[in-house]
Amino acid sequence: MAKTNTSTNTPEQSAGSIVKARVLVSCVYGEPNDVVDLDDELAATLGDVLDTNPAAVAYAESIQKA
Repeated sequence: MAKTNTSTNTPEQSAGSIVKARVLVSCVYGEPNDVVDLDDELAATLGDVLDTNPAAVAYAESIQKA
């Protein structure tokens, strides 16, 4: 008899937490001042290109609305 996956977690739920980040430089994640959603563990390794500080994210979101 074949095993079935009885897990109710999706791959997204199994991954780390998702955080919003402001893109600081042109890169594969976007252009400066874009706001992106990334895995928190990945974002932590990209401090030179992303800023996860809530104030930085709020600023980027505010200038996108202007």
